[in-house]
Amino acid sequence: MDSVGGVRRRWGLLGVLVVAGAVAAWWIVSAGRVANEGFDITDEGYYLLSYRWWDSNPLALTGVQYLYGPVFELLGYDIVRLRFFRLLTVVVVHLAFGYSFMRWLRGRRPGAPPTRLWELAGIATILAAGGMCYSWLPMSPGYNDVILLGSLTLVACVLWMATAVDRDRPAPFWVLMVAGAVIGLMVLAKWTSVVVIGLIVVAALVVLAGQGARAVARGIGYAVAGLGVVALLVQVFVVSLEVAIPGIMTVNQFIAETSYTPTALLHVYWSTGLELVETTLRHHAVLLVAAAVAVVGRWPWLRIVAAVLVAAGFVLSVRRVVADDAAVGGSVHIADYTVTLLAAVLVALVTAVAAVVAGRYGLTRPSALSREKARGWVVLGLLVVLPMVQAFGTNNPLYTIGFNAFAAWAAVMIAVVTGIWAVPVLARLTVGLVTVASLVAVASISYTGMFLHPYRSVGHAQLTEPASPEPLKGLYVQPAAARNYAALEAALRPYLQPPGRPVLAFDKMAGLVLLLQGKPVGEAWVAPKERNRTAAGIEEACRTGQPWSPGRPPVILLNRRISEVEITALRACALDFAADYELLAPPSRTMNLQVYVPRDERATVTP
Repeated sequence: MDSVGGVRRRWGLLGVLVVAGAVAAWWIVSAGRVANEGFDITDEGYYLLSYRWWDSNPLALTGVQYLYGPVFELLGYDIVRLRFFRLLTVVVVHLAFGYSFMRWLRGRRPGAPPTRLWELAGIATILAAGGMCYSWLPMSPGYNDVILLGSLTLVACVLWMATAVDRDRPAPFWVLMVAGAVIGLMVLAKWTSVVVIGLIVVAALVVLAGQGARAVARGIGYAVAGLGVVALLVQVFVVSLEVAIPGIMTVNQFIAETSYTPTALLHVYWSTGLELVETTLRHHAVLLVAAAVAVVGRWPWLRIVAAVLVAAGFVLSVRRVVADDAAVGGSVHIADYTVTLLAAVLVALVTAVAAVVAGRYGLTRPSALSREKARGWVVLGLLVVLPMVQAFGTNNPLYTIGFNAFAAWAAVMIAVVTGIWAVPVLARLTVGLVTVASLVAVASISYTGMFLHPYRSVGHAQLTEPASPEPLKGLYVQPAAARNYAALEAALRPYLQPPGRPVLAFDKMAGLVLLLQGKPVGEAWVAPKERNRTAAGIEEACRTGQPWSPGRPPVILLNRRISEVEITALRACALDFAADYELLAPPSRTMNLQVYVPRDERATVTP
């Protein structure tokens, strides 16, 4: 017969499973609900345009187009379907990571309840945390998704290796090959992923070293084999690496003069990260102190103090979150909601450190965390730093991308909650409640990030009109945007048939090129602060002659006056802007854009 404590544990696990499952279902259903809403012509438009012409335009900053481009083509260039594909990958990877983590953790928690509810509750918690993938980014997939999901997959492989070592078995060969394959895909998607890859590889080697040099050599061999298989498949079925790699290297040379130096980038990461930590400590200091005191509250009077501090800390922290809108998603709220989630992670870390120290000095009985061995700490340390390290390479503060990998920190919080049963119940309750509260915050952040503050778009309530251009079929946009898109497409229709005509859009209007069924000249990305990069791409595309059919030079869209930089670049393509182009119509009739078409064609088209 189960003890009273066992029954309580089962009910507790069931409660966690219900809450975490509800949060996971909430963001998954929400993501599916808005998959056909909104369209960002800037960043999302750039991704989609590069995917549309993935096999004919090798000039790209990264190779992500060779991963999502074939998928986009297979899906009929349907944006809604591609967004659902992204949702599927997010869910599957988080489930795989959650299962791998709980499988590993089971062997390190011999006192865990002997019920599958334990694993299911942990997996559901990690899946719920995956909602942060939808906190602010575009709905369509990009290279950030590849790196985040690839990192979680690699860590899942490391967890399988660690579990095998714990059980004195060889790591499954397929796990090692999957790790190598994922490494190849990540490097192709974004070369700066070598930073997080290097970290995970080191952790994997430390884990495999527990079985000796032969196990390490075996792991390296199978991983290299997996990498080779991916390289071969890409070479044979997707794109020749002799085409893809030079194209990526060329664009990276274009940006060498305008991008941050490694030193400057590290300074941005450090200064903004330090500011985030300072803000978190200032806003949630009482709760953090309460977490530490609760661990050492072995005397009655100290338990009373700890209980008061915990209650006060929760009240003050919740009040701060509500007052600051610090559980609201969207890019404008990143600096706020990251404070909320970091506070939850710090509560778990403070409790873990306090529990280990207290156990070592006899203030409490040693907990499971106190008995953790070196390999276990390597895995836990990897999970602690993973979110920020996988974000390396962004020109933004690390936390803008890092918190999208909140699932790794959710795993850490699970490890802490399940590893401190020797400390007072108040400490365990505090970490448990904070973990659940963080999931509630994720539900709020993901929902508002998709419905109220979607990426560079108006909210759900205003996205009511179906977009008429064929590339946007199935999407609902703002009525004014729908009218503008339709009018622009109609005005240019005589110049755009058949589809695939070169179109240059200055600046950050790749989405307009896509909806006009146009093709970029040079790099798909065109930004106002990187005009020399854009010009270099145009010149590179024309280096061996005009990259278009005779008599079909590019149509030009401008949201500003054309500069001498672009005019000079066009000359490299044997085009004289002043002599060869004519304004199609007053800007008031073309989305307030200056639309230029070839003068020779303009004379033959009836207005």
